[in-house]
Amino acid sequence: MLRRSLLTASLSLPFAQRVLAQSDWPTRNVRIVCPFTPGGSQDLIARRLGAKLTDQLGQSFIVDNRSGAGGSIAADNVAKSNPDGYSVLLGNIGSHALVPHIYAKPPYNAVTDLETACWIGTQPNLLACHPSFPHDTPQKLIAAAKAEPGKYSYGSSGVGTSPSLTMELVKQKTGADLTFISYRGASAAAADVLSGQIPMVIANIDSLMGQVNAGKLKPIASTGAQRSGAAPDTPTFAESGFPDLVVTSWSLWAVPARTPAAIKEKLRLGTERALTEADVIESMKVGGFEPGTLSVAEADAFIKTEYQRWGEVIRAAGIKPQ
Repeated sequence: MLRRSLLTASLSLPFAQRVLAQSDWPTRNVRIVCPFTPGGSQDLIARRLGAKLTDQLGQSFIVDNRSGAGGSIAADNVAKSNPDGYSVLLGNIGSHALVPHIYAKPPYNAVTDLETACWIGTQPNLLACHPSFPHDTPQKLIAAAKAEPGKYSYGSSGVGTSPSLTMELVKQKTGADLTFISYRGASAAAADVLSGQIPMVIANIDSLMGQVNAGKLKPIASTGAQRSGAAPDTPTFAESGFPDLVVTSWSLWAVPARTPAAIKEKLRLGTERALTEADVIESMKVGGFEPGTLSVAEADAFIKTEYQRWGEVIRAAGIKPQ
């Protein structure tokens, strides 16, 4: 009986240690892997939430920027990390809904290799033009693009990004014939609009609001379900008579598959608490970012819908996997 009791205790010790480790998480620095370069709205969100989680949980949440390949470099890095809560991905529409359709052999599977820990929020795109461009409303633009096929061009940050695919959706849903010009980033596309090389640019809303507020660019429409707080005077495509043209770039925390539930729950609770704080809300809304309220189950259902939606758009546009 004594030997049996000792054996039972020894077998249960590793389990007890794991439970204790989970409840104590984090006991060292946590790495937030961000698929974007420093200084953008997504990077700032990662840093703002990381600072709040540092205050709440007593260990540093440090941002590790790993940009490129539509977010797949960062996502793959986290997917292949230990499922211990010390590597967290700032997941997004690119890593979860676009990369699987654009790359022939993505290095990770967003469904089986990553798990949602917490929904963070959404950000619309903004279509803007040179102030002299006459077709400066969605209705005018689409009518002109149908009347003069291929005449009007727009710039965006590369093939297969959320902004460029937004315009593919516009073309597919309205029949507008617009010409896409690919750029390395939104700033380069905006510069060519400012110089008169092209008439329009589409990007995440925060990338263009500086020029809009300075009067250098004129907004045509944003892509959210409602008007953005960052551009309250700019109509949406939806309210302009195009209800199918609601597009947002969205963000979430994702962790490696098989990360313990206790760790994911602690991360979720800390993040949701941070998203209710006034300074976080204000800093996010300056960039046109709306803090979200989806549960993990709701977020997973939404991601599945987005995955299917953008797969159809990409195939219809003839964008081939790289």
